[in-house]
Amino acid sequence: MDSLQQLPNIGAVLADRLRRAGVGDAGELRRLGSGRAFEKIRPELPEDARTHTLLALEGALRGMRWTAIPQTERDTLVNRVLG
Repeated sequence: MDSLQQLPNIGAVLADRLRRAGVGDAGELRRLGSGRAFEKIRPELPEDARTHTLLALEGALRGMRWTAIPQTERDTLVNRVLG
């Protein structure tokens, strides 16, 4: 079992939100993907944290800081999930 907090962008608060939503480890996050994992925690997120959190999850899956994801890819993901 891989710890969520070993992934980039995931600190204690986001890891706790994921666990409470049933995403218990990094393997489960990888299986779900960023969009589906985000949908599990979306209801408890403040509106102004949603885009950042979605991108943080995507970056975690890619093994990079979310700011390193190319802007066009960030825009595509945000439009697809948050549309």
